[in-house]
Amino acid sequence: MSERAKRILAVAYIFPPLARAGVHRTVRFVRYLAPLGWETTVLTADEAYYPFNSPVDRELLKKIPASVQIKSTKIFRGFSKLLELKNRGQKPVATGKAQPASNAAISRNAAAPPSSRDNQPRRTSLWQRSKDLVTDLMTIPDKDVNWLPHALAAALQLHRRQHFDVIYSTAPPFTGHLVAFLAKKFTGLPWVADFRDPWARAPWKAELMDGTIRGRAAEVLEAKFIHAADRVILNTEWAARDFTEFYGADLAKKFVVIPNGFDPEDFSNVPPATKKVNKLVITHTGSLYRKRDPGRFFEALGTLLVGGQINAEEIELRFVGGIAPELYRSFQHADALQRVLQVIPPVSHREALAFQAESDVLLILQPGTSVSIPGKIFEYIAMRKKILALTPAGATADVVRQHELGMVIDPEDGAGIQKALLQLVREFRSGGITPPSIDGAFYKYDGITLTRQLHEELLRCADRRPEAHRQRVTVS
Repeated sequence: MSERAKRILAVAYIFPPLARAGVHRTVRFVRYLAPLGWETTVLTADEAYYPFNSPVDRELLKKIPASVQIKSTKIFRGFSKLLELKNRGQKPVATGKAQPASNAAISRNAAAPPSSRDNQPRRTSLWQRSKDLVTDLMTIPDKDVNWLPHALAAALQLHRRQHFDVIYSTAPPFTGHLVAFLAKKFTGLPWVADFRDPWARAPWKAELMDGTIRGRAAEVLEAKFIHAADRVILNTEWAARDFTEFYGADLAKKFVVIPNGFDPEDFSNVPPATKKVNKLVITHTGSLYRKRDPGRFFEALGTLLVGGQINAEEIELRFVGGIAPELYRSFQHADALQRVLQVIPPVSHREALAFQAESDVLLILQPGTSVSIPGKIFEYIAMRKKILALTPAGATADVVRQHELGMVIDPEDGAGIQKALLQLVREFRSGGITPPSIDGAFYKYDGITLTRQLHEELLRCADRRPEAHRQRVTVS
């Protein structure tokens, strides 16, 4: 008789070909758990049910080992008609991938003053408040909750067939944690909950969540998840401190920090990039939305262009992945920017890496939060490029400073941004941008090393599983 491999059910709404934020962390874990002896089944949503205009990257599927079973389920559509009723009569709002805009459109939007209607206080009618209440109730824990019925049924069916040793779930969307929470209740399996982002106390959600039913529901459900999970994975020390301060030392024993990272195979055979232009190329990859507003950065660069400190012929600024239309209003000096700015629509992950490789400096925009680190910074590290990070004190700033990866400027410090841009241009004029020495960071954020950390935590949970709930673990 020989001991069989441990079996894991990975609950991941965001999984290839869906290419929403956070997908690369899950792909790395699933990919590198296989050689560590795990038989992995991924529970995810069927592509046919993705919301309209969802980003898709089929190349990511090539990274998934053939040994990994993928179970894709339907998404319940029963609430969609009610939401359509709630939105009836409203002007359409752009969703999904941000579409690129012409420089002329940027200029028009930047120059347009707010209308008098925009300055009027908005009064909310009883009917509107009622519709908002319906929306809140139907989006607990989040807008992807329609996946819950099919996902939970599939999880239980899969366990009856495969006898998993542990459940792993990744969020957001936090519906994934709800699926795993309920599956644990029904099966008694140990559960590892991976919080890729904060939830109930997320700084960038405060305006939307405070004082709402959804906000209160997030607080209640997060607490239930923390109490029920056998291990809680957080991806920054700052997030771990926040959770520890809120939940106390006893529950903090469950908390483990496993940061985001990069897949070393993505960079092992990257040839030296040949630049197509003799300019300082600064690139940001990934869509910009909500508080990731480049307006202050554009204003600083525009001022330097208008003042003649930087020539348009010596700098090129690339935003790969698009900019949400609502952010165009904040752009200043758009006429000057037209000559240096490129807004490129969303591309595949491989193409995004190619844009990074062709750049001298890679840009991070992470305002409004101290506890999170954008995943792209680890790809930037793997590219061994200098980083310009516009971020407040916090987790992102710590990574850049501790490993001496580049420059950290507060995103609201216009004068500081101008100074940093001038310094980069002068360095480029003097012979080019010198890349940082990042061997320590390269090893620390290697995705294989990080997956081994997850492997150890999964084993600890699976090995402590109560004997009464164990299935047979030996085969002939």
